[in-house]
Amino acid sequence: MKEILIVGAGTAGITAAGELRKLHSADELAVTVITREVPPDYSRIRLPEFLAGEITKEQLVIHNSQWFQTNGITMYAPAEAERINRESKTLLVKIDGESRELKYDALILASGSFPFTPGMPVEGSPSYGSVFALRTISDAEKILGHTESCKESAAVLGGGLLGLEAARALKKSGIKTVHVLETAGWLLPRQLDATASGLLKSYLESEGLTIHTGASVDTGAFASGTVSQVLESVCGPGVQTALYSMGVRSDKALAEEAGIPCGKGITINNETATGDPDIFAAGDCAEFEGVSWGIVPAAMEQGKKAAQFAAGRLFPDDARPSPYVQTVPRTVLKIGAREAVSAGTAVLTPEQEKSGGWISRTPSLEGDLYLRVLEDAETGLVSGALVFGPEGTGRFWLTKLQQAVGKPCPDEWK
Repeated sequence: MKEILIVGAGTAGITAAGELRKLHSADELAVTVITREVPPDYSRIRLPEFLAGEITKEQLVIHNSQWFQTNGITMYAPAEAERINRESKTLLVKIDGESRELKYDALILASGSFPFTPGMPVEGSPSYGSVFALRTISDAEKILGHTESCKESAAVLGGGLLGLEAARALKKSGIKTVHVLETAGWLLPRQLDATASGLLKSYLESEGLTIHTGASVDTGAFASGTVSQVLESVCGPGVQTALYSMGVRSDKALAEEAGIPCGKGITINNETATGDPDIFAAGDCAEFEGVSWGIVPAAMEQGKKAAQFAAGRLFPDDARPSPYVQTVPRTVLKIGAREAVSAGTAVLTPEQEKSGGWISRTPSLEGDLYLRVLEDAETGLVSGALVFGPEGTGRFWLTKLQQAVGKPCPDEWK
């Protein structure tokens, strides 16, 4: 029997596990998943709902233990993957406090990512115990434990989607004043242009959030000052809780220590293989063509391909899968009663704006909708588009935008 080990039980890891079982039965292929967390498979994107008190911990779970048993997938949780021995094709794993060597024929790394927390205070710092990141259930439980007695004021450092969702969750949990600090000139600078972001800002302020754009904070000061002292220059006095939401970094340590080539993430080719042909990577930990996406669509696409190519490595008679191609950026953002959808290159960098290579169109639409279309000035083809509007916008418009990318701009959008 062949053995495939998967490190990580996030979207990429579980997608890979499910795909492997579709390809081969438990009699042919043993599939084992190793993860630090319990429960092992839950929805990180719903953590703000848990923080807000809208759902229970049990409702976060996606696949319970019965699903793994039914599908013949062995789960070690909590367990820590410590070291890869590429020569012996073994993975050293700490399970129940004891280190064990697990053999593999193929290994899929889906170790995910960790929050970027520059200046996170350590024990003994004045702000220690008042500064958090929201990435796991454990993080959410710690935040709830702290804010139970600190209901006056909190600040979220970062105005991306996760930061905005966390800020709304803190407000719903009963904190009176919640600040959002964004270093860029507007919220969601990667997903929205200035106009759409302005509409979003007005909506969030109507919900009671206090938004600060172009805000700079020296997080290194958490080592010597309280949260209130560090954030007073932007938020005013009295902030009791700070929450990092400044993006994530690929968890590539296991691969790097094994001598597998890495950049921002673990470098993979169009078969999701790493520099070792028996080791594959997918999801937040992986980097393809210089990009480490950190988004659910990429994790699902890469996880499925990693399973197919890893199985193909072990079972040469399998039908050869098509190669992985770069994930087309697409986003569906739901923030309260507002939604934003985008496809392709929908927002330009400052350098792209100055180049004059794109034509921007903002046609009028019926209802409370804002549409921006970017057209390649040379080819006349749509490079990307975004729509911002009320709840219910996303499902219809995402399909419409995806169909438009790479084609001539529709007449009704000119």
